[in-house]
Amino acid sequence: MSLANLNVWVTALDDPCKISSRTWYINIYNCDGSILRWCDREYAVIPAPCGHRSIRVPPGCYRINAVWSFRIGDGFYYVNHFTDSAVVQACCDQHQCVTLFNPSAHRCGRIFLAAVQDAVQQEAIPNDAAQLAEDGIEQVLKHIPRPARPFELGHLDEIEKRVRAAEEKGSDKDDTGIFPFDD
Repeated sequence: MSLANLNVWVTALDDPCKISSRTWYINIYNCDGSILRWCDREYAVIPAPCGHRSIRVPPGCYRINAVWSFRIGDGFYYVNHFTDSAVVQACCDQHQCVTLFNPSAHRCGRIFLAAVQDAVQQEAIPNDAAQLAEDGIEQVLKHIPRPARPFELGHLDEIEKRVRAAEEKGSDKDDTGIFPFDD
């Protein structure tokens, strides 16, 4: 049978250019959100020592993430327990490399605050509930160091500003007035 080989790598905390040295546990999901099950095997909580694991899977499209062990060793980590997710198309007899970014807890707190604010604008949650959440997250973030790499937070406000400006213009063009990604 022609299987695909996934080489899954997990980055070091807040550093997309380094691989983690700890053990992570990889989860592979089908497109419907369920854990991949194939040939009497469940593709969940697969150990990835030193931030890497090679995994053979049937061809398909999968969402992959990793989780750390939930054990706290010496010192403080200030991390999320989950990496960002990646989507991969696994093809017969091919190798695909997947790198999962290990973001800081601070970045996720900031993104959650933006989501709460958007939910208020969409009238999905009341202002008073949003304010409680915002106050609580802001208090927590005061105790968590900002990411070491500015790209994690540095562009969130700029990206939001650009998206809002494009929506107001009713255009898919960038500031130059051209479509920079057209072939």
